[in-house]
Amino acid sequence: MKAVALYGDRRIDVIDIPVPTPPNGWVLVKSELSGICGTDKAFYTGSYRLFKTPLIPGHEVVGRVISGSEELTGMRVVSEINFPCWSCNYCRSGLYTHCPYKKTLGIDFDGGMAEYFIAPLEALHPFKGSPEKGIFVEPLAAVLRSLSLRPPKPTDEVAVIGTGNIAWLTVQVLKKLYGARVDVIAREGSTKAGEFTGIADNVIYLEDAPRSSYDIVFEAAGDHRAINIAIELARPTGVIHTKSTTGALASVDTTLVVVKELTIIGSRCGTSREFKKAIKLLENDVVETRLDKVYDIDDAREAFEEALNPRYFKISIKP
Repeated sequence: MKAVALYGDRRIDVIDIPVPTPPNGWVLVKSELSGICGTDKAFYTGSYRLFKTPLIPGHEVVGRVISGSEELTGMRVVSEINFPCWSCNYCRSGLYTHCPYKKTLGIDFDGGMAEYFIAPLEALHPFKGSPEKGIFVEPLAAVLRSLSLRPPKPTDEVAVIGTGNIAWLTVQVLKKLYGARVDVIAREGSTKAGEFTGIADNVIYLEDAPRSSYDIVFEAAGDHRAINIAIELARPTGVIHTKSTTGALASVDTTLVVVKELTIIGSRCGTSREFKKAIKLLENDVVETRLDKVYDIDDAREAFEEALNPRYFKISIKP
């Protein structure tokens, strides 16, 4: 089968490898579409060190079950990305996404940017929408996970830093599910800032953003330096949600965090609960998605290079 192989430092290839054989309790899935996310881009450029080399990326993936489950065979599914052991203390206490023995799809375990991938049966969720919608289940579940850790109150003033896909999904969730007042904070010259007009309450360029004004700041800039912008924007006792996984170290003004008595919440991918909620929101067209381009797997290098262009929300690869 064809598969995208990442080697880091912009080294990428399309290779021919055997179709994986699922172990007992696992399922073989034929990939239909896989999105390129911020983590994939960081792996590609080399800012985030690969956990295995080569890596078949792809955790924003949708496909159809080929074998391993009579119930799901032929059905379109999306996959959670954490494949835990289910036996350790973390798993037994409900923190299975933090299992120290887990495999993570497209991160340290080969993912969906291939003609086929394998996943445990319990990680798969049926999806009734199109593949073009299905690739947004995982990032939307990640947004829902963040907000489940500290949901906004009705009176909260919220800022979202960034104009990418995570910001796009976050603003909609905040508005449609929580009724929050949301400002998008964009860099001067952002090519996508105008797309948020009518979705957010205001689009404000960074230079004009009011400091110490927001109860909640959601950092979705894809830039490790944005955490300090979030610290500046948050009002005393405010909450910062940070989502960027660039792999780069950030220099953080901890003095200002202490003085302003801020809470910083990191969050990663969604649990089964958030996946089910994301699926429902997408199947019912509650959340609008933005898919800019679909590339054939043979054009993976061009797809990754195009994904680095800040004018796009989402680029995907079709095996």
